[in-house]
Amino acid sequence: MYSLYSWGSPFQDEGLYSFDPACASVQTYLQLCNAEWKLCPTSNAGISPNSCLPAITYKNTIVESGIWSIVQFLKKEGYDLDAKLDEEQLAQSAAYISLVQDSLVDSLLFSWYLVSENFADAIRPRLAKMFGFPLSMFIPTQLKDHAEERLKFRGITSEIEKVDEKQEAEQSSNLQTLKNKIPRIYLLAKEGFKRHADKSSHPVYKHATKCLDLLSKKLGNKQYFFGDSPTMLDAVAYGYLSLIVYPDLPQNTLKDIVTRDYPKLVALCDRIRDRIEKPAVSAEQSWSSNLYSITKQCISSYIPQTKTRRDDSNAGNSQLSENTRSIACALFVFLGYIVYNDVFSVPAK
Repeated sequence: MYSLYSWGSPFQDEGLYSFDPACASVQTYLQLCNAEWKLCPTSNAGISPNSCLPAITYKNTIVESGIWSIVQFLKKEGYDLDAKLDEEQLAQSAAYISLVQDSLVDSLLFSWYLVSENFADAIRPRLAKMFGFPLSMFIPTQLKDHAEERLKFRGITSEIEKVDEKQEAEQSSNLQTLKNKIPRIYLLAKEGFKRHADKSSHPVYKHATKCLDLLSKKLGNKQYFFGDSPTMLDAVAYGYLSLIVYPDLPQNTLKDIVTRDYPKLVALCDRIRDRIEKPAVSAEQSWSSNLYSITKQCISSYIPQTKTRRDDSNAGNSQLSENTRSIACALFVFLGYIVYNDVFSVPAK
């Protein structure tokens, strides 16, 4: 039996078992090829040799990590969803997969982390609940920082159009005059409408629609992208699209685009969702339990052993106070170390 180490999911109620699209894609691949496997949710990318999730183990040994390496390993093991594809179709599949990984992940990250309402009211609370204390204090923010860094590198910000800012600047004097005449209640309503305005014109969504157009045309009226049987492309497309289609967010701009304009892709997701079942989940400890165990070991090695019997009660109380301070000090030092050195990795995009 294979064990897939994967980032966990705050969307299990929606039938999704990882918030990371790469992990979700490999999970879907394993389901579609009917492999015997179990899911091991983890927040520790360090279990992989290259600190990358997902990672797959066989006979208690990690054999591969990363979506492409895992799929190639499974193909060698006899689980090949692309077995019936010719060379030209394999090349097309690889091109579409790269397109999905490049285009949809940007729009997904933008929708989750750069739309303030979505992050504050939905994504952060659910991630915090999934990670548990104390990881909930910094992992969601760390994920947001990584998303912003990636998107900024690709020239994507939370601004819709700089032209809007220019127009607002030109009209500022007129608006200031109007503000003195308009009741405050209407001004507050105007700000609310602006805050929740439709952002479908943002370039990141326009870029996503180009990818969705190509996928929809490729799918056409077929059951799957290359006919009546699912392939790796179907598994990857589902891994990304399912995280868009099924979770509900305060601002569902990206979801609305997909469900309104690409019903065939939604039908594909529903078709795959009906085929897959809830995976067997390993009863592994969460990171909170692992953190407690690691901290306990560090504290045990940090604090010298004390005598089990004390003749003097005052001396015993003094020793207990000293041990308590030492434990608190060791805990803060340990937590500071892991935060400073970025021990808790985030999904690489």
